Amino acid sequence: MRPFFESQLKICGVDYFDFYLMHAQSKDVFTHFKRCRAYEQAFELKKEGKIRHVGLSFHDSAAVLDQILTEYPQVEFVQIQLNYVDYEDPSVQSRKCLEVCNKHGKPAIVMEPVKGGNLVNLPAGAKKHFEALGSASPASYAIRFAAGCKGVFMVLSGMSNMEQMRDNLSYMKDFKPLDEREMQAVSQVCAVFKGMNLIPCTACRYCTAGCPQKISIPDLFACLNTKNIYHDWNANFYYNEVHTKTGGKASACIACGKCEKACPQHLPIRNLLKDVAKEFEK
Repeated sequence: MRPFFESQLKICGVDYFDFYLMHAQSKDVFTHFKRCRAYEQAFELKKEGKIRHVGLSFHDSAAVLDQILTEYPQVEFVQIQLNYVDYEDPSVQSRKCLEVCNKHGKPAIVMEPVKGGNLVNLPAGAKKHFEALGSASPASYAIRFAAGCKGVFMVLSGMSNMEQMRDNLSYMKDFKPLDEREMQAVSQVCAVFKGMNLIPCTACRYCTAGCPQKISIPDLFACLNTKNIYHDWNANFYYNEVHTKTGGKASACIACGKCEKACPQHLPIRNLLKDVAKEFEK
């Protein structure tokens, strides 16, 4: 690990890292990190002043997170996926993972507060519940939900332009958790999403790196989700003329399973690609 770490310092042009994460921990990844003694190396580097705070980012069940924090109580913070749609989701287990963080006294950093943009561009049936509250953006409710959870000390927000940054600053500068009426609207939006049976892909793109068929899996899933939300021709155009024009159709999947091993959401990608092919390759 040490030569790899030294190369990271050099590439970033720094002498130390403030926050250093054991990346994308899951049951299998944690086993590999233990075999490499990665945690022990990180704690040693902290003693040398090259790391200020050692933490981890996490994609698995609450039971696995509890195991990691029990075996390595020196871990100082945990980055978890948390948003109002995934909060009670049985596969992501956002609430349960946050409870494990609180149990061990580890502050949480939130990733995916707007679920890869899915909680910004809401379907019409969901959008109306927030519009009834006033003019605040859909992103504001999602980020405030995450920031208001017990034990959260930072919420990561992906911003694409100055307007989004100003929006974030407007409600985070003088932060207030969601009130009862806003929480009720969140519950109503969740109900809309659950009724749509969408693919809960966050477009992290870990699945595409090792795909031998060069299938742009997140983009194809986004096409199917868009088709299910809006029921128009636009999704067909993007599927056929943009994402698969030079190959990589869903039907090209050879079911090797590399994508599913890499997916932090534990999605049954091979079966889902069959659904995509059924819809767009009639």
